[in-house]
Amino acid sequence: MTTSVVAPGINLDELGWDQAWAAALAVALATSPELRGLTPARVAIEHRGAVEVVDEQGGFWAEATGKMFRDAGDKRELPVVGDWVAIADADTARSTASRAPLRAILPRRSCLVRRAAGERTEPQPIAANVDVAFVVTSANQDLNPRRLERYLATVRDGGATPVIVVNKVDLVADPASLSAAAIAVADGAPVLCTSALAGSGLDALLGFLGRGRTAVVVGSSGVGKSTIIATLMAGQVALASQPSRAHDDRGRHATTRRELYVLAGGGVLIDTPGMRELQLWVDDDALAFADVATIAAGCRFSDCRHRQEPGCAVRAAVAAGTLASGRLVGFHKLAAERAAALARHPRRR
Repeated sequence: MTTSVVAPGINLDELGWDQAWAAALAVALATSPELRGLTPARVAIEHRGAVEVVDEQGGFWAEATGKMFRDAGDKRELPVVGDWVAIADADTARSTASRAPLRAILPRRSCLVRRAAGERTEPQPIAANVDVAFVVTSANQDLNPRRLERYLATVRDGGATPVIVVNKVDLVADPASLSAAAIAVADGAPVLCTSALAGSGLDALLGFLGRGRTAVVVGSSGVGKSTIIATLMAGQVALASQPSRAHDDRGRHATTRRELYVLAGGGVLIDTPGMRELQLWVDDDALAFADVATIAAGCRFSDCRHRQEPGCAVRAAVAAGTLASGRLVGFHKLAAERAAALARHPRRR
């Protein structure tokens, strides 16, 4: 059992518990007699086949019931880091180092989901019940506008607020130009420049946190996510951050699992492994490009695809220089990917 995630004796509200969650649990207990007597806990670490959860007495192992596994349509209906769950026999599991039965997942407020890596056409949840997602990119190697658009779409689809973090600005001569490149695709999301190793710019991240709020840190391998979390934790827990490789200044992959941490000053952070690829998972045909959507309201046709249709306000904006051509390229790329995803799998509830 990992003991460094949260200390025993923590209050549930420090983990994000509030009156709305208490009401949701009360409804579950009242409507399902088999759930009566269960207690709440939050999923802190996700393993294959089991999870580590935490409540006011500390952490312990839990496992979804066989019925939950049998009834699950896909992985979104199984526990994921950040979930609030209803547990039976927590004290017994804690004292005997056994696994407590996990009998219910409280309705989520948000859930970031991507398409599973490889050839499988199935969803893979990243984190649940997060308020903000820090999308970390590296100033020296990793900043890719199209990739940022993909992360922003995933975060917004999942119901969280994105914040772009351009890390390792100490390794480049002109961080302002990289910040400008990120702002150009941010679609209104805040853009922060940081150097986790130097400890600069990280106070701005704390402004998005606070007691009862949860943030997830996402990005490619080696961009400095674990170093950011370790610095924000200020010595509360030792994460396995690793130095950059000498030949390309990229960080080594340090995080191998999704894991939840609690800040002493208030707020919850979820660390995630680096993603070699991020494919969209969609259940509808919405697309989070607010700037393109605003301009598209002026198109002659309501179903304009912004390609060759006459009277297209979006292409006119690109020609006039009021919309960056790269934004339209990104829009078309993600729109095509969404269409392909919707054609590959049935809509799920």
